[in-house]
Amino acid sequence: MKKKLLSVLVISSMALSLAACGGNAKTNNAGATNAPDAGGNKEPAAEKVTLKLSTWQTEAKAKWSTIIAEFEKTHPDIHVEVDLLNEKGDSVASMQKLDLMAAASDPLDIVELPYTNYSQRADIGLLAPMDEYIEKEGYKLTDEYLVDTSVNGKIYALPSSMQRWFVLLNKEMLDEAGLPVPTDWTWADFEEYAKKLTKGEGATKRFGAYLHNWPDYFQLQLMSKPEDNTFLKADGTSNALDPQFKANLQMMKKMMYEDKSATPYEDIISQKLAYRNQYFNGLAAMLPMGDWMVAESGGTEAIPATFVTAFAPIPRLDSESKHYSPVQPTYMGIAAKSKNKEAAYTFVRWYTSEGLEIGGRVFSGWAKSDTNKLVDTIVNGSKDSSKIDVDSLKYTMENSAPGATQVPAKYADEAKNNVIPEAEMYLLGQQDLDVTVANIDKKISEVVQNNSGK
Repeated sequence: MKKKLLSVLVISSMALSLAACGGNAKTNNAGATNAPDAGGNKEPAAEKVTLKLSTWQTEAKAKWSTIIAEFEKTHPDIHVEVDLLNEKGDSVASMQKLDLMAAASDPLDIVELPYTNYSQRADIGLLAPMDEYIEKEGYKLTDEYLVDTSVNGKIYALPSSMQRWFVLLNKEMLDEAGLPVPTDWTWADFEEYAKKLTKGEGATKRFGAYLHNWPDYFQLQLMSKPEDNTFLKADGTSNALDPQFKANLQMMKKMMYEDKSATPYEDIISQKLAYRNQYFNGLAAMLPMGDWMVAESGGTEAIPATFVTAFAPIPRLDSESKHYSPVQPTYMGIAAKSKNKEAAYTFVRWYTSEGLEIGGRVFSGWAKSDTNKLVDTIVNGSKDSSKIDVDSLKYTMENSAPGATQVPAKYADEAKNNVIPEAEMYLLGQQDLDVTVANIDKKISEVVQNNSGK
């Protein structure tokens, strides 16, 4: 059955467009050099184990060469080679390639998966359970990591990077408008800030905010909830009828077409706008986005930073006293077809604890990680650390409570993709809001039904 499901997944992947955007782990002694015997003779050294790490994350983003070099210093019997699945770092195209590799005879050892792809790949047998290694090492998953990665009662991966969301703000534009960096604000405040930060007309108009065409932006206010904070509820059913989803769509349309304080949706899709360009080129003053943008706020080779970026928590709901942020981990697991599973676990465990922090690019899902220290590491490792407002960043990280997190259902991507065309029709004035919400709820419910029992 699992082979059949994998074949189906591969066929589906081929049909999709490729234009989407351990510390103390125990290892065996198989690769160690034996001590000399009484006669002074040495046993021949066992062959070094070579592992393939399949990932969509580029060297520039993940700093693999630095991280792997540190790992191999303390694990000389294990060599890790990075298999970059897509040169552009495209996660969708990478997962399509991974599915093809899994169905073929291509070697796989360690696999890194984006947030919504993990449970589906675990369910079809692409990943090997890790429970025996965890039990042997003697720790409890939820004591060591910030999320429970169990799927159908087994652990197929450990959380690596742990993405949070916040709002990036152009500090110079805030100062010009006489606005403080927000520390406690609501979505109504966000709208007001956007209006006050909007300036000019025509092609060079500066919008107060840029709201990209990812599905995440259609659920921004859901993200402000402590639980049931995505298109799917914790029980896997549709969450489209949550009032905050409807309110979020209303807010987007109002900002784009009434207040004219956010980039119009038709411009985003017709001109294929890139959020980095809009923000760093000064065409938008605020950008809700994930924490991978911390390092980039100091500029990149492609887009230098010319102003200071400040940070604020995702606005809170009027009904909440705290600012909540969605927590979206990436996952690292062992390929079921690997011939070196124990060595692969050794690297996965090490990387998802102390190893990831060595790269100094993203935040960690390890419960023992020092967030403030990691902020300093990430900022100091950026191209121009003077362009990052460290105080507001640390405040935001400390005062953004993580929303409830569960492993996304295996049909999460399918459900999410059903939101896009309906939401777009509403934003473009082609469909009533109530009809839009009803259609989305119906389509997501059909996805849930079609996947029930599978």
